[in-house]
Amino acid sequence: MIYSLCYISTKRTGLLKSEINSIIETSKKRNEAKDISGILIEYKNHFIQHIEGDAVVIYELFEKIKLDSRHENVHLLQYSPLENRLFDNWNMAHRNLDIDIHRDQQFLKCSNLLDDVIENKSLWEGIKTIELMSNLIQ
Repeated sequence: MIYSLCYISTKRTGLLKSEINSIIETSKKRNEAKDISGILIEYKNHFIQHIEGDAVVIYELFEKIKLDSRHENVHLLQYSPLENRLFDNWNMAHRNLDIDIHRDQQFLKCSNLLDDVIENKSLWEGIKTIELMSNLIQ
């Protein structure tokens, strides 16, 4: 059975774009080998990540993610079975909403939902945002 896991964290102060690119490239390779799919969203100095795959594999990955020094204040929003993958074509999609919201009104809607996630660690707003994002980038 496929599981999904979603968390929010705060980017480390001074994190460079090259460090974020390294996260994406490393994740793509490792995720492909472990049949993991998902997305990493950047927004207002936060990461929101949604990963999908084997229940044990993604939880073990989350345990490693929590130790990564490139972010802090990691909060689990959701870990549950998933009927169908949302990002089946993406080992690791990436969106910087701070940039995308200026290009498309749908991304602006995502940013409004994420404001609630950031402020309240709102599980349901996070799930709605991830589902909306999956429709926008597929």
